[in-house]
Amino acid sequence: MTTRERSLAFGLLGVLGLLGLGFVAYQFVIGPLIEKSRQIEQREKEVAQLEGDILEIQALKKKYEAARQQSLPADVGMSRTQYGSLLERLFRRADLASGLKIIPSEPENKSSPTVAPKKPAYTRLTYVVTAKGELYHLVDFLQHFYQQPLLHQIKILNIQRPSDARAQQSRELDINLTIEALVLDNAPARPMLLPVLREPALLAGAAALSGYNMEAAASGRGSPVPPAEILAEPSREYLTVAGRDVFFGPRRPDKDRDTRDDDHSPFITLTSIVVNYDDGTIKAVFRDKLDDHNYTITQTAKGEIAVKGEFELRGEWKLLPGYSRTSPGRVLFFGSVEGQNQRFWLVRRVTANEVILEKLDNLDKPKPHPFAFVGGGPGAVIAVPEGRIYSVSVGQNLQTEYGFEEKPSVTAPPKLLTREAWRAIYAPPAGPTSAVSSDDRAGK
Repeated sequence: MTTRERSLAFGLLGVLGLLGLGFVAYQFVIGPLIEKSRQIEQREKEVAQLEGDILEIQALKKKYEAARQQSLPADVGMSRTQYGSLLERLFRRADLASGLKIIPSEPENKSSPTVAPKKPAYTRLTYVVTAKGELYHLVDFLQHFYQQPLLHQIKILNIQRPSDARAQQSRELDINLTIEALVLDNAPARPMLLPVLREPALLAGAAALSGYNMEAAASGRGSPVPPAEILAEPSREYLTVAGRDVFFGPRRPDKDRDTRDDDHSPFITLTSIVVNYDDGTIKAVFRDKLDDHNYTITQTAKGEIAVKGEFELRGEWKLLPGYSRTSPGRVLFFGSVEGQNQRFWLVRRVTANEVILEKLDNLDKPKPHPFAFVGGGPGAVIAVPEGRIYSVSVGQNLQTEYGFEEKPSVTAPPKLLTREAWRAIYAPPAGPTSAVSSDDRAGK
């Protein structure tokens, strides 16, 4: 073997040795390391998936617990009776008592999914309701219905304009609903229909809140805390839907029709009071939820008061008839002579917390008081008539008249005694405080 052949042989042996060493290293060192890395990566993905599943289960558990609390009580018989009573009270509160019939069906759970063999997930309670009423009564009922923190829904809603002579004499609609409520498996065994909220219960006590819930259900007022993500947030003025009646069209004067029910006072609500501490002006806005009108009161630092009524047309705000931009008065009025539903209120004072109004009786726009324009700026009068002065806070409306069986609601403005009225109108203004404000729907 020559030297050259020997060198080639050694080189070939070296290459083969390196290849063998590499093969052995890959099989016993590198390959296992790669496989371990792949397994570690796979386990990390599995751990991440499990952690995500745990978080999802925890979120679903909280959601289920919230739904469990909103379930009707575990006693199906009691739930059926109390929920039917709540429905009746909600309808009557919304003035839908005419022709009201509530027919409950037998509890049903055969079509429900099961959580265990022969163990349904829930029991369904069904109520078929017929009623008669105007559109804004129905809108009022629907808003209060969906404010209740219960597992219930309206499955069928049928609204028809009557085809008989009744449609010519009133604006009543024939309303038919099918309502379902659920009693979940493992529902809380509470003695009242509405759930007991933990935070208020800690403050007032479970017994006090239970009694309050029973009274709220019996009166038809319902729960003071609506469930989240049911109604629009921020809240909307749902009663404006009735101002666009698709069944009868806009209201028109009718000499043969009793128009006393057309009073807009229950819908004229004080929505905001804003104080500008730079120039001392205070602006208060009343909102007509029925017709989408705004009534803005501006009081200057000198006590001068100006009132204007406006409505929105194609994105622009127009003055209502009877109001003026150049010489605004102190009188807030709404309604019409033709509709026999005009109401007049004299604005006596605006503070950071309330608007002091004097209710006027005459149906013609009032003339300025003869003792005029002293004490509190132009237009402020000295006389304080007894029993006519009201203090209106944010959230309250201008309804002051009630039927024989009605009682003032929490949104009714309180009537001031004579000494209270004098103090409210003529007391020196208080020092700077935080302005009371709420959502101004007009964005003004």
